[in-house]
Amino acid sequence: MNTELFEKATRLNETLVEQFGKAAEMQMNAFRRYADVTMEQAKKVSEVRDLEGLKSLTGDQAETLKSLSEQFTADWKAWQNYFNESREQIQKVFEKSPEEVTKASPKAAK
Repeated sequence: MNTELFEKATRLNETLVEQFGKAAEMQMNAFRRYADVTMEQAKKVSEVRDLEGLKSLTGDQAETLKSLSEQFTADWKAWQNYFNESREQIQKVFEKSPEEVTKASPKAAK
């Protein structure tokens, strides 16, 4: 029993480390993307010198917002997939292995 518990704990730790690594990578990628957009927009705002530049910036802002909305939707779907995958991986850790099922079955003992 102790060996089984230790093996499950080890598998759980490995799964958690793997999943947390994926989450950290997803967060860093999203942060980088959004930070790049922010810096780009700040640069464009600082370059506005006249009314035409402001009109151009306004049109560009609308396109940027559309792009951000699409990216946010894609990021949200990626997070949903991550959560589903994580749940499945953790459930697998706690499922009985075929040899555990054989050992626990009263028919197998006969």
